[in-house]
Amino acid sequence: MSIVKRNNELRPFYSTLLDEFLNTGLWPAQINPAQNVPALNVKEDDESLTLDIRIPGMKKENIKLDYNDGFLTISGESHEEKEEEEGKGKSKYLRREFSSYSFKRTIELPEEKYNVAEAQASYEDGILKVSMPKNKEEKKLQKTIEVK
Repeated sequence: MSIVKRNNELRPFYSTLLDEFLNTGLWPAQINPAQNVPALNVKEDDESLTLDIRIPGMKKENIKLDYNDGFLTISGESHEEKEEEEGKGKSKYLRREFSSYSFKRTIELPEEKYNVAEAQASYEDGILKVSMPKNKEEKKLQKTIEVK
């Protein structure tokens, strides 16, 4: 059996083929749970860590960030309902649509390395930006002791 790596998962070859077949547009995107994981960019320098998460169309009041035991969980939920009415008299066309979207993404951020207490988040143009300073690494004493 052939194994294929996709989305950091090892899967049998036939599983990947089936996924590609089902995701050709014949099925709604909500069926594939992997599509409910927003794209993530991680930038790190000597001073800080920055996460950019792409969440278009989400309102910032619907985004939640929770940190617990070294893991940051970013989640959100959005509900929308639209109603259209056309026509006059006896013949009317009425269409109602509602949609829901939710996501959840968890990222490991060890407390020893990152100062999550000073983390800041902003949301603009569909991008959630989370930044936090890195903890200062204390240089450990290193010395050769001469034996007398």
